[in-house]
Amino acid sequence: MPVSPYNSAGLELWFSELASQGLFVSKTGYYFANFQRKEPRSLVYKLEPCDQYRDEHEKELTGQYRLAGWEAVGDVWRKYLIFSAVKDVAVSPEISGEIRSAGELSLKKTGHGCLLTCAMDVVLMALWCWMILGRFGFWYTATMATPFLLCALMVFMFGINIFWRMSDYIQIRKYLKGTQESHAGRGRARSICSAAAVICICLVFIWVGEQKSWQKELSEAYTSLPVPPITAVSPENSPISGTVTYHSSIVAPVQFQIVQDGPDAQMLRMDYMELRFPRLVKPVLRNMMKDQLQWSSADPEAVSSVLFETAYVAVINDSMHYLFVSDGQKVASVCYIGPGYTDEFLKIIHDAMETWTQPELFLQ
Repeated sequence: MPVSPYNSAGLELWFSELASQGLFVSKTGYYFANFQRKEPRSLVYKLEPCDQYRDEHEKELTGQYRLAGWEAVGDVWRKYLIFSAVKDVAVSPEISGEIRSAGELSLKKTGHGCLLTCAMDVVLMALWCWMILGRFGFWYTATMATPFLLCALMVFMFGINIFWRMSDYIQIRKYLKGTQESHAGRGRARSICSAAAVICICLVFIWVGEQKSWQKELSEAYTSLPVPPITAVSPENSPISGTVTYHSSIVAPVQFQIVQDGPDAQMLRMDYMELRFPRLVKPVLRNMMKDQLQWSSADPEAVSSVLFETAYVAVINDSMHYLFVSDGQKVASVCYIGPGYTDEFLKIIHDAMETWTQPELFLQ
């Protein structure tokens, strides 16, 4: 259907154009119209609103049109009856006021239903936008293509339906006021393009906004917690220890632990996260390495480990190192002082991630 099923003037012209091409309408639904192929004829069409749930009105209306030279050929979405007649032969029928009033009242109720449906679609579209923005976060949906595409498709479909329902309401109002335009038009094609353009623009803003939001959320986790900067941590400083939990929408509770206890301290800093989704492990671990090493020119090197699925070591200087590990949906970065990468130290880190024991575990 090129226009709203309630755009009677546009449909009448469209049916006439197709009849001249040999396609004769028999029935239409909300999205599609059924045609029969015959010899082309020059016909005019008339759509008359009718409460088709009252059979006596439909029969009387059909009879009045038949007396004026019109033939009933189908209906539009059970709201209009379709009549056709040979061009330059048909005359306007005399319609009783009761039947016309009943048809117009049925259209008014349909218009109110269109507004209600439009409001429901707005709520549902907002729900799906929340699924993209609030429930998962764009970073998750970007790494899980299927959920994101599903959410975007649902938003698109609800957006189209909102455009169409509003168009239906506008066309019903125009019909009741007698101001409908007499051209076939391509209203639905325009609404599809409009909805697609609006949703694409919204997705761009979502992408930009969520990227900033995701980065801001993780940066706030660092700045809002009592974690000293790496430059303030050294074996000569006063002892520091503590554990903090930070809740995020894109990761499980983020746990930070700092341990420093005199010149024999082995671990200076440990940042630990347990992610909600496995596909977040690689991007978060990569981002963690980038953030922790931005002050240094050290390049992390992948090492083998039987305890962790992934392990990287970055040498800051002869005595200070960074260790980045992931195990399942858990990731951690550890800044420590020691001779370097050892299996014993890896076991300590692994036990800490499994049980999250007290800071004393990390003291030599």
